Amino acid sequence: MRLARVFGAAVTTAALILVSGSPAHAGTSVSSWGTSMKSGCSTSSHGKFEDYGEWFRLTDTCADGWSAVMRVDVAPYQSNNGYDFVIWNSNGNGTTVSVNKSYAEGTGVCIQAGSGERSSGEWGSWGYWTCGVA
Repeated sequence: MRLARVFGAAVTTAALILVSGSPAHAGTSVSSWGTSMKSGCSTSSHGKFEDYGEWFRLTDTCADGWSAVMRVDVAPYQSNNGYDFVIWNSNGNGTTVSVNKSYAEGTGVCIQAGSGERSSGEWGSWGYWTCGVA
C-alpha cells in the first residue's frame, strides 16, 4: 500500500512538471512583401515579425538600387497610417537586417515592407500591413 502511494505521488509530480515546465506561447508571426517596380523581381523586400523573441527581420529581395524598408506599428496602434518606428536595410540585395525588441505577451504588432532611399527619406512600393501578436 505504501509503495502504491509513493508511486502515485511520483507520477502526479512528474505530470505536473510536464504540464507546467514550459511557459505558454500564443503569439503570431507575420510577413509583408514590398512591391517591386523592376521587371524580373516579384518583390522589393520581405519584412517579417517573429513572435517568439520579438524579432524583426528585413530582407532586400531585389537588385533595384533601392534599400528595403519596413514600418512597424505596435499596439496601441497609431492612427492615419502611422507607425512607431522604421527599420532600414541598405546592405544590398539578398541581405537581411535583424532587430530584436521586447514586448509583453499578447501585444499586437503590425508591419509593412517597402523600398526607398534612406539618405533622402524617399520611400514607397509598400506591401500590405500585416499584424501579429507577441
